[in-house]
Amino acid sequence: MLIRKFLPRRLRRIASMSRRQLGYELRANLWFSSVLYAILAIMLAIVAFWLDFSVGLHEHVPTTFIIHHEFLYTVVSTLLAGVITLNAFTFNSTVVILTTFSGQFSPRMMLNFIADSKTQHVLGIFNATFIYLMIAFFMLNENLMDTYVAIPFASFALTLIAMGNFVFFINHSVKWMQVPMLTHNMKVESQSKIMKTLGKDLEPFRTNEPNKTGEELSRKDAYTIYSDKPGFLQIVDYKKMIKNASKDDIIIRLEVRVGDFVTKGIPILSYWPQNGQEVNEYNYQNLLYFGNKKTEVQDLEFGVNKLKEIAIKAISNDDPATAKNVIYQMTDLLLDIATITRFAPYLTDDNNDLRLIIPNESFDYYLNVSFAHILYYAKDDPILINDVLEALTLLAESVEMKDIKCCWEFAEGIARRYNSGERFKYENKKFHSLLRQLAVSAEEIESYNELENDINGGGYQL
Repeated sequence: MLIRKFLPRRLRRIASMSRRQLGYELRANLWFSSVLYAILAIMLAIVAFWLDFSVGLHEHVPTTFIIHHEFLYTVVSTLLAGVITLNAFTFNSTVVILTTFSGQFSPRMMLNFIADSKTQHVLGIFNATFIYLMIAFFMLNENLMDTYVAIPFASFALTLIAMGNFVFFINHSVKWMQVPMLTHNMKVESQSKIMKTLGKDLEPFRTNEPNKTGEELSRKDAYTIYSDKPGFLQIVDYKKMIKNASKDDIIIRLEVRVGDFVTKGIPILSYWPQNGQEVNEYNYQNLLYFGNKKTEVQDLEFGVNKLKEIAIKAISNDDPATAKNVIYQMTDLLLDIATITRFAPYLTDDNNDLRLIIPNESFDYYLNVSFAHILYYAKDDPILINDVLEALTLLAESVEMKDIKCCWEFAEGIARRYNSGERFKYENKKFHSLLRQLAVSAEEIESYNELENDINGGGYQL
């Protein structure tokens, strides 16, 4: 702790991050991959010079592969200029793509493109090629060596790779700019985070029936831990918190949700000692990691919101095809959430003893987060309303009955806002057909008949 106080602010922030936070931040920066490729380029240059200057590789290969100093110097200088041009064009294209993402879709999209492994490899290869050629250009010395083999071979190979890399980057950029690929990539990224957050961090500890429930705990008997700094709650180390709570024999309640913004002095944890022993509160406070922005490392809602923003922007830009595509991708994302998690607020240790209570979430919460905002922007657009209803119908075919009920309740809310006047006959018919199908899946026939009586006099009763 004393050493950390004397570190620069940037390094103090890095030192306070969790391992997953640090990995997320590194992937979200281009400089990290570029530094790695630069180190590889320097190592390759050292090996090439060692082979030519120390081993004398030119003595062991046919004369066809030997390049003389004057010719090599000319070629390397030419290649260096060409690679600089390609590098500049690539970075310019990257800026254009990021500007397009920010303006047409969402500012959050820029991070996805930068963090994409293919993007980072492409830019890293260009940097590695440039650094290697620059080292070769300044290190060639006619007085020390007149004939070379390894240096020119590596120069030509890296330049060919850079040329292929340029073509690959153009193709990669074009694919990323296509809306179906764009939304698919975002969904896959969010699914990966869901698997890590729910499948690894929470689900192994969740239970619906712990030995002791949260209702038995009195809030007036709780000890409170307060935030010592402002920021967004990015990561909670659930595993270590449960382990420590089991060791100290306490029950903890998390007072804030991952993704929430807290100010200094806000309660973030409450705990109940079971045997009256003293607890080191700092050990638990230090398991909550705060930052200056939201991230999708453990914040499932953040990934849903990124897709939702694209749909809303598409509606504003009169691009219904994009909005429809996003609705279907979010449906698949919601299915993953409903399939993986049990939405229980209780996390227990190996003995099924309650150790951590997290803010309660439910399937209908994520359903509302996903589609409510889109419907507000769509207003009375019957086609988009039908697309959302179709998504709910598809979702109802794959989830449990309690979640089907949530889909029906959400659809019922849509129907009560739905204005059946001034609609094409086909769209109106499709609306009622989807609503009936969802009512049958949810076993809500009576509710459906009442709803139809309310909205159009009962013309579509079952």
